[in-house]
Amino acid sequence: MTAQRSGDRTGDLIDPRARDHSGEPGGGSVHGVGPSTVLGGRYAVQRRLEKLPHAERWSAHDTTLERDVVVVCFGEDDAHAPATLDAARRAAGLDNHRLVRVLDVGRSDGTAFYVEEAIAEAHTLAQVLEQGGLPAEEARRIAGETATGLEAARSRGLHHLRLTPHSVLRAPDGTIKVRGVATAAAMDSDDDLDSASAARLDAVGVVALTYAALTSRWPLPTPVPGLENAPRVVGGVAAPSEIAAGVPGDLDALCRLTLNDDQGPLSPGDFASQIAPWAPTQVVGLGGSSTRAVDDGVDRTIALPVGDGPGDGPAGRTQGNAPDRAEDPAQGAAGASGGAAPYDQDTQVFAAPGDQRTQPAGAAGGPGAAGAAGAAVGSALGAAGTAAGQAAGAAAHKVGSFAKAAADKAADRKAAKEAAAERADARRISLDEALVEDSTPLDPPLPMLPQETAQTTRDQSRTVLAIVAGFLVVVMALGYWGVTKIGSGTNLGFDTPSDTVTVTGPATTVTPDETPAPTESATTEAGGEDFAILSATGFDPEGDNAERNGEAPRVFDGKTGTFWSSEGYASANLGGLKKGVGVRIDLGQVRKVSEVDLVLPDPSDVTVYVGKDRTLDNAGELGTSKGKDGDVTVKGTAVDGQYVIVWFTSVSQVGDGRFRATLAEVTVR
Repeated sequence: MTAQRSGDRTGDLIDPRARDHSGEPGGGSVHGVGPSTVLGGRYAVQRRLEKLPHAERWSAHDTTLERDVVVVCFGEDDAHAPATLDAARRAAGLDNHRLVRVLDVGRSDGTAFYVEEAIAEAHTLAQVLEQGGLPAEEARRIAGETATGLEAARSRGLHHLRLTPHSVLRAPDGTIKVRGVATAAAMDSDDDLDSASAARLDAVGVVALTYAALTSRWPLPTPVPGLENAPRVVGGVAAPSEIAAGVPGDLDALCRLTLNDDQGPLSPGDFASQIAPWAPTQVVGLGGSSTRAVDDGVDRTIALPVGDGPGDGPAGRTQGNAPDRAEDPAQGAAGASGGAAPYDQDTQVFAAPGDQRTQPAGAAGGPGAAGAAGAAVGSALGAAGTAAGQAAGAAAHKVGSFAKAAADKAADRKAAKEAAAERADARRISLDEALVEDSTPLDPPLPMLPQETAQTTRDQSRTVLAIVAGFLVVVMALGYWGVTKIGSGTNLGFDTPSDTVTVTGPATTVTPDETPAPTESATTEAGGEDFAILSATGFDPEGDNAERNGEAPRVFDGKTGTFWSSEGYASANLGGLKKGVGVRIDLGQVRKVSEVDLVLPDPSDVTVYVGKDRTLDNAGELGTSKGKDGDVTVKGTAVDGQYVIVWFTSVSQVGDGRFRATLAEVTVR
């Protein structure tokens, strides 16, 4: 049965340190929405999570269904409001666990809004990348899950078109979800792309997402808040392998072909098939790129030891109007989940220039000697000298780290070339050495025949020809005699005569020495053998003609633990949207079907039809089962047909709160 999705409470979908345009967290809404607002008479707004260019994202509580949700609000008079609401309504029809579900669409007192499911304690990929690039296989997994979700949307005629690391959420259990399908583009632009162009744009977006996950840098021209731009080289952007270590060759090649050569995948599904398979669960480890600076509008600080005498004891106290805490890259994981690095009372805090993330002076990977010199100057000459020293150290570190990475790669390539040259020299021999014979003589070749048999005499040749000629004469004589006897009814004597006994019945002849092979219909009626199933597909004639086709083969895999399930509906009668849905079984040829065994995981009303074509128009009804689950047998008068249709007209509510038809196994007799 479908597992219930996480989302019991609202999580921090954005960095808790994020600021709006006023620089203060949770500032006033430009759309008149606040913590006391109730939208649509049921969504009690709680706090603002994110301020978008044309909208705001708020956490809210659904007072009708008693669940936490996320509400995206924008002005009802906004030029893009009608298109955005229409896109949200179409996106609400998507039911894929890799996509953030749209639950409701509405208007309330001049505010237009749509409601999304809440993902508890999820973080955007942009927040995760603040600590640097991800492990290569985790980047592959995130890209693969994202591409698969977008391909599911594309099959329903919807596209994202604005994919960035802010569009991808990762839950604490590693689940990947994509938000903003159709709505992000509708809110941002009036462009109307054809299906092929939209699919290609989403494919490029997923490749750019892969690049960002590997390097923590954004390769496309349009900047993304919170991410540095990828370094530019002749012909485009630097390849991921030139920035991060351990980048797989296939991902590196896809990034170069797509971003620099305008080639690569044409759709998200095309991209997913090229990078598959990927890990089923979250891959934990260190990525190939280092922690980078974050530009989110928050002033950064640096901390230097305070020397109060011998040993520089912990007597120092915070001075000046410094922020409440110092940022430490070693505490990056806490920052990504909304936590803060602990403040050290033994440090003196100064404002840091620019936006560089800083570390305690002298720490491994920090400014090094420049930081130590800054501390000495600070204790001797004051805060001005310290700030200048730290600025120089930060700049030197940023330039030096990139140069060191390039130098290491060049050294590795040089060492590899030298090793290959040495191996080639070791295998190389001169022409003179190749022509010099070995002192050990070779053994003579073994003869195939004795020497005396190598020559054939004339008498032997005549004997062989005479034998062949005699054989041909005998064969021709036998052939002529056999032809003259055709149609004469004469027994040629090649078999023993036997009496033939005729048994009254449907044209069946039985001899005493052999048992008649039963016909297919006789086997079915007497022995009840199962018919082989060629294939199975979802059957939805009143919808899109595809009801989760990918799961349909599970109904004849011989495993009751796997099953096909329909799309989710709002009530047991399929939400009143259609008369029924089901699974169509292809037997490969016309059979006489008299019995069908079903394994139903949930109680359902089901009717079994048999027909010679793929529709219900000319199919005959075999039988019906009402409200049963488990092992169910449907019998009736035998019906000739190639296709068996298991048709659900009433279904049960499953674990995710939706009503779905479920079918584990089908056996046809």
